[in-house]
Amino acid sequence: MKIRRKADEEIAVDMSPMIDMVFLLLIFFIVASQIIKVEKVPIEIPDAVYAKVPEDETGRYSITVDPKGQLYVGTEMVSLDGLKERLIAEVDLDPKIRIVIRADGTVKYKVNEEIMEACAEAGANDLIFAAFEN
Repeated sequence: MKIRRKADEEIAVDMSPMIDMVFLLLIFFIVASQIIKVEKVPIEIPDAVYAKVPEDETGRYSITVDPKGQLYVGTEMVSLDGLKERLIAEVDLDPKIRIVIRADGTVKYKVNEEIMEACAEAGANDLIFAAFEN
């Protein structure tokens, strides 16, 4: 069965559903971007000449060291022993855990070394340090 149309009839496309969908997507992304923001301890990340941006930054366990050398997991302050306990628990859950160490530029190397040793003792081997490209 063929449907025939008259030559003088114009075909029109209703744009209102498409405009509605665009607005819904826009609202979704605005709301989602507000939820994704993660609280971080404010520090001055150092510059590095050979800094590289990792290909995949998602899902990294974040350890922050402030200028006083205090350790934070997320925004919660922990001791070095507390950090080791948390890392052991995290490695038990995910043996391929990936860690980012956000240390202030004024922090002594000794503190970073202690963190790396704690990670090694817990079995976490995938570590990166946060740095800005210089």
